[in-house]
Amino acid sequence: MFNPQTQTFSSISVAEFFYRNRQMAGFGNSAQSVYSAVRELVENSLDACDEAGVHPVVRVDITTVDGGTLEISVTDNGTGIHPDHIAEAFGRVLYGSKYGMRQRRGTFGLGVTMAVLYAQITTDTPVEIVTQYRSGEGKRVRLFMDIAANRPVVVDETPIDLGNPGTTVRIRLKGSLRRSRERIVEYLRLTSVTSPHAHLTLFIDGKRVLSVGPWSKTLPALPRATKPHPRAADVELLRRLVSEYRGTRTRDFLSRAFQQMGTRTAARVVRFAGIDSKKRVGELTREEILSLSNALQKLDGIARPDASCLSPVGKEAFSTAVTRLYSPRFTAYSLRGPSEWSGNPFMIEGVLALVEGSSSDFPVLLRFANRVPLLYDASEDVLMKVLRQINWSRYSITTSGTPILFVHVCSSRIPYRAAGKQSIASIPEIEREVLSLYRELGRKAQRFARGCVRSVRDRRRMREFERLFRMVAHFGARLAGCKEPPVRDLVVQLFEVDAGE
Repeated sequence: MFNPQTQTFSSISVAEFFYRNRQMAGFGNSAQSVYSAVRELVENSLDACDEAGVHPVVRVDITTVDGGTLEISVTDNGTGIHPDHIAEAFGRVLYGSKYGMRQRRGTFGLGVTMAVLYAQITTDTPVEIVTQYRSGEGKRVRLFMDIAANRPVVVDETPIDLGNPGTTVRIRLKGSLRRSRERIVEYLRLTSVTSPHAHLTLFIDGKRVLSVGPWSKTLPALPRATKPHPRAADVELLRRLVSEYRGTRTRDFLSRAFQQMGTRTAARVVRFAGIDSKKRVGELTREEILSLSNALQKLDGIARPDASCLSPVGKEAFSTAVTRLYSPRFTAYSLRGPSEWSGNPFMIEGVLALVEGSSSDFPVLLRFANRVPLLYDASEDVLMKVLRQINWSRYSITTSGTPILFVHVCSSRIPYRAAGKQSIASIPEIEREVLSLYRELGRKAQRFARGCVRSVRDRRRMREFERLFRMVAHFGARLAGCKEPPVRDLVVQLFEVDAGE
């Protein structure tokens, strides 16, 4: 019989939690774990290169050791890692530089440490980091993770000089290369679509398997960290900000702590909340903080969020990358936003490409979030959910080849359904913008399809006119006893169409 007096309570570390639930972070089986490890290391490399303001040159090496053990090594030419942060960055779960309010490929400070954790529990080998931080001293560090305490355990560290900034991370893990190889190749190819400024290479057992990019010479704008948007002001966020601005008057606090909040708007918010604008925020009661939170989230007239914290791919770069990889007959680009969900800024951009091949009744959907391809859990994704709501037959695109939709969601916070970052949750604001994006792309493709039909019809008519004109010219010349005049130029002048097309 259960005795509540003998019941014991305890806690576990964050690392221990993800060790027990590693499938939540994309390390649930031997194939997905290899893919997830490559993905997390490549994401870190691309972010480091963007921070350095250089065209990324990222090399992935996968080597079969023995007995299902793989060695994965990823090298980049990014900023490198400051020596003071190497151990914590790779040996402590939920530690990193990706928690500011701006667009980043990584989200939780979780992925690379999960790869380290998985490697440790499957092969009991340390992760090796070789890095040169800008012009400073380089280091070679080997470390394990103390899972129970969520802290790094450094095995050894050696000063080195690589000459140029950059990082190489090397891990060994158990995994199935045969089952994950195709996904890794697809991931790198699609990464070059939303990171068209990058050069990515993949070597497997010493042989080059893939080399893609760069498709664009233009570096993307680096997202800037911004203040919170007023719609994000829940009670917890307000309490944290109040502790930073305790001596500031309420109206001044609003204009200083939030973006898109001028003095007039701040005064309206204070009146709406029923708070004295001259009262210092450190003196606000719990009830007043709740009223202020409600006012910030409900009051109309607050401007859309600042988009400087976002970095969409852009029309030219996105369309060029799709064209270089897929050679489509037609591409259309659209952009929605900036908008916000719960105060988090986001933009959605997409390219609809019509590729030669058998016609399809439904577009192929390729999903991206903050420039990262999403290859798993498509059926649960909001982008797929909205795609099913569209009657694509009304846009007449299914007769023009195979339609492929490339959809990129960029936000300071992507609402992933799980820590594995493979599908986006259904948020009403995002659903609304995605639906508008699909309709815009459908209408552009419809105009192209109608133009194709009209062009075929016009060419058929012009060929018939040319045939009739030749007959008229032939018999007219015979009756007049003169040389037969050219007909092609006459057709072009009359109808502004090349009859020979």
